[in-house]
Amino acid sequence: MTTQDVLVWLLPPLLLVMGLLTAGHALLNKRDSKAAFGWIALCIILPAAGPIMYLLFGINRVRTRAQRDYITKINRDSLQTIAEPDGTSFRPLSLIGETLARKGLSSCSDIQIYENGDKLYPAMLDAINNATDRVLLASYIFDNNKTGRDFARALASAQRRGVQVKVLLDGMGEMMSLPRIGGHLSELGIQYTRFNPLKLFPPSLNLNMRNHRKLMIVDGLLAFTGGTNIGDRHLSNSASNPHRVQDIHFGLRGKIVDELEWAFWQDWYYCTGDPDAEKFRGCNVNDESAETWTRLILDGPNRDLDKLSQLINGVIAASKERVYLMTPYFLPTFDLIGTLISARLRGVKITILLPGTNNIKIADWASRNSVRQLLESGLDIRYQPPPFVHSKLLLVDDEYALIGSPNIDPRSLRLNYELGVEVFSRPFNESLRQYFELRAEVSEPITLNWLRERSLLIRLRDSLAWLFSPYL
Repeated sequence: MTTQDVLVWLLPPLLLVMGLLTAGHALLNKRDSKAAFGWIALCIILPAAGPIMYLLFGINRVRTRAQRDYITKINRDSLQTIAEPDGTSFRPLSLIGETLARKGLSSCSDIQIYENGDKLYPAMLDAINNATDRVLLASYIFDNNKTGRDFARALASAQRRGVQVKVLLDGMGEMMSLPRIGGHLSELGIQYTRFNPLKLFPPSLNLNMRNHRKLMIVDGLLAFTGGTNIGDRHLSNSASNPHRVQDIHFGLRGKIVDELEWAFWQDWYYCTGDPDAEKFRGCNVNDESAETWTRLILDGPNRDLDKLSQLINGVIAASKERVYLMTPYFLPTFDLIGTLISARLRGVKITILLPGTNNIKIADWASRNSVRQLLESGLDIRYQPPPFVHSKLLLVDDEYALIGSPNIDPRSLRLNYELGVEVFSRPFNESLRQYFELRAEVSEPITLNWLRERSLLIRLRDSLAWLFSPYL
């Protein structure tokens, strides 16, 4: 018997065993029944490719390590919070995040709104140029283009002044711009690390579990966070910019900065594996007379899994008057669909703004299939005009806002490391409400007739894309 004959006899049972082992792993380890069923079906339909795809995309390789040492790297004794600040009436909304995060609120002395990189980048660069002690920067995407190099030069200049500079890059997000910015940072002598980098040797090809957080902390007194990455694409004022993106970002001062800096150091020590992490000491104190109160909610595939998803469902379920939601990717779970419809049945005004032009076509197609049930229940869903709008906002009633990095899709809420900041403030909510309603006025309502009048091929395409929504 030749080698070829042996392979012909051995290959089918080998593929069968691989498929059964992979399906069994998915069945035992996936918490989402749809995800488990999808992987099992894929392994049956594609017995050779299915297990390989599961190996690359389906296994949470960092969860065990994250649960072991991700949270315990640095002390957080200095992060005192206040459950119910005197003179406030934020409950029951504030109780939801308190229960999930197991901590109260942190005061915020100032919060600024920056629309698009045109306004954000000058403020960030000015903060770097005036830093005296430390600049800590984390970005999912840090493009190696003019904007990225402007930031690199500013960081290098700060470092030459004696400022401590550390940069955290996501291992896959950094590859969105080639050559990678890490090489340029090395040339400038800037200390940086990569979160969960992709490597061939030793093999580490996991495309999930990305660090999608965007953070910059300056001197422990000023923090920037939101949805904006670093790159020319976020300079949206120039119509000649072929890939321009609109977004919103925030600058914060007060005790919340300590929370955000602690989150940065968690990520940093997780990436570097430094066993001698310094004890964290915040620079700020809670101002009990503050008008704005905040709370950091971390989310990731460790013990923080599903915190943002549960928070979003919880605050919408507690809404009384209105819910305004803006997101670039909208692939809601059945839980969220049910929560939104339930709120609508209680008389809550719900408006959802999505981008009319999307940079990820398959996510856009899947989203069109997802909104049908919501439209049938009378929700107001609209497409914003181009360019692509990457903004993420959730406003509930008059005093609650959730800002930060998460999108409304399974990848963001289950597979990525994300952060959200709850903001309890009537003036801040009012500012964002005005911004949202101006965007809504120029947006095009999605109608059931439009969905139904699409061609059969388009509807089939969108439905097929929706089947892959847990991984988009």
